[in-house]
Amino acid sequence: MRIRKILLIAAAALCTLTAGAQRQVRLDILRTMELATDSSLSSDRYRSVYDQAKWNYEAYLATRKPQISLVSTPLEYDHYMVQRYLSDEDRDVYRQQRKLYSSASVQATQDIEALGGTLYGNAGVSFLRSFGAYNESQFSTVPILVGYKQELLGFNSLKWNKLLEPLKMQAAEKQFAYEQEEAATVAAEKFFDLALAQENHNIAKDYLASCDTLYAIGKRKFYIASISKAELLILDIDRTNAQNNLINTQISLRQAMQDLALWLKMDENTQIELIIPKAMMNLRIDPVEAVNKAQENNPTYITDRQAIVSAHKDLAKAKVERRWNASVDVKAGLNQVDNNLWYAIGHPLLQDYASISLTIPLLDWGAGKYKQLAAESALENTLTTARQNSETLELKVRQYVSDFNQRQTLVENTMKTQATAEEAYNATLQRFASGKASVSDITIAQNRWQMARQNYVNALKNYWLAYYELRKVTLYDFIAHKTITHR
Repeated sequence: MRIRKILLIAAAALCTLTAGAQRQVRLDILRTMELATDSSLSSDRYRSVYDQAKWNYEAYLATRKPQISLVSTPLEYDHYMVQRYLSDEDRDVYRQQRKLYSSASVQATQDIEALGGTLYGNAGVSFLRSFGAYNESQFSTVPILVGYKQELLGFNSLKWNKLLEPLKMQAAEKQFAYEQEEAATVAAEKFFDLALAQENHNIAKDYLASCDTLYAIGKRKFYIASISKAELLILDIDRTNAQNNLINTQISLRQAMQDLALWLKMDENTQIELIIPKAMMNLRIDPVEAVNKAQENNPTYITDRQAIVSAHKDLAKAKVERRWNASVDVKAGLNQVDNNLWYAIGHPLLQDYASISLTIPLLDWGAGKYKQLAAESALENTLTTARQNSETLELKVRQYVSDFNQRQTLVENTMKTQATAEEAYNATLQRFASGKASVSDITIAQNRWQMARQNYVNALKNYWLAYYELRKVTLYDFIAHKTITHR
C-alpha cells in the first residue's frame, strides 16, 4: 500500500514537471473536423489535385475568349543556289541567290462554339531584300484581313467541350469536398477513439478507488468475521488487477492522444482535452431527402454524367467520320506590295479568297462502321455502369439513414442504462457496507456500471460516425441545412 502511494506521488510529480513543456488544447468535434480539413496529413494532397483541375478549367475558359498574338520573324538571311532557265541558250543553270527577310503581324482568332468554326483576322508588314544581278527591296503590307473557316458537316468539338468542361470542374469540386469530408470522418473516428480511451482511463481510476474502498471495508468486515479469508483475498486481487488495468488504460490513452494529434498535424506531446458532443435527440433524417442530396452532390453521380456525355461525344464523332465531309474557308482584306513602304501602306488593293473542300470516303474496309459500333457499345456500357453506381449509392444512403436514425434510440437507451447502473452500484455498495450484499454482488454491480459507461461512449461514437458517413456521401449538412463545400 505504501509503495503504491509512493509510486503514484512520483508519477504525479513527473506529470507536474513535464506539463509546462506540453501544449494543452481543448477540442470539440466541430473544431477537430475543421482542423482535419484545413491541416490534416491528407488535406494538402487533396487540395493540390483540386487546384490542378481548377487551373485547367480556367485555361479552358480563357481559350473561349479572343486570342491575340504577335507573330514575328525579326531577321531571316538565306544564301542558296537556285535553278534558272536561260531561254536564249535553252538550258538550265544554277545561280547564287541571297535574300534578307523580316516580318511582323498581329493575329487574332475567336472560336464560334455554336457553329464549330473559327473567325480569324490579321494585320502585318514584311520586308524582302534580294541580292544578285538585281538588288531590290520590297515591302508587303496587309492592313486588314478577316476570314472564317469551319467544317460544314464535321464534328463540332467546341460544342461538346462546352458541355464537358463544366462537368469536369464540378466533379473536381465535389470530389475535393468528398475527400475533405473523408479526412474529417477519420478525424472524428480518432476523436471518439480518444474519448473512449479517456473514459476507460476514468473508469479505471474510479474502479481502483472503488477497489481500495471495498478492500478497506472488507478488512474491517474480516476482523469481525463478517466475510471469509477467501472473500478478502478476492477483494485484494481485484485491487491489484485494477492497478494493472489503470496502467494499461494510461498507455492506450497516450497512444490515442498521439494518434489524433499527429493526424491534425500537432505536436505528438500535445495534451488534448475533449468536449464530448451529445446526441441530437430531435434529428430524424428523411431517406428520400438524403438520396436527393446525394444525387445532387455526390461525385460519383457527377462523374457518371461526365462519362455519359463523353461517350455520346465519341459516338457523335464516329458517326461524322463515317460520312463525307465538306469544309469552307473564306477571307477578305487589303494588301499591297511596293518598293516604298508608305506607298504600300497608303494604296492597298482588295484581296479575297474562298475555298470549299470535300472529303469522301471511298473504301475504308469497314473501319468507320466498326468505330461507330465500338462507340455504341462503349456508350451502352457507360449507361449500365452509371445505373449500377446509382442503385448502389442509393442503397448505401438509405442504409446510412436507417443506421443513423436507429442509433439515436441506442444512445438514449445506453444513457438511461448508465444512470441506472450507477444507481444500482451505489445501492449495492451501501448494502455491502451494511453486510446485506456479498462480494460477488458488489463485483457484479461494479462491472455492470463500468460496461454501461463504455457502452454509452461507444453508442455516441457510432452515432456520430454514422452521421458523418451520411454527411460525406450526400455532401450535405443536415444540422445546418446546407450543401458542404470546401473551396
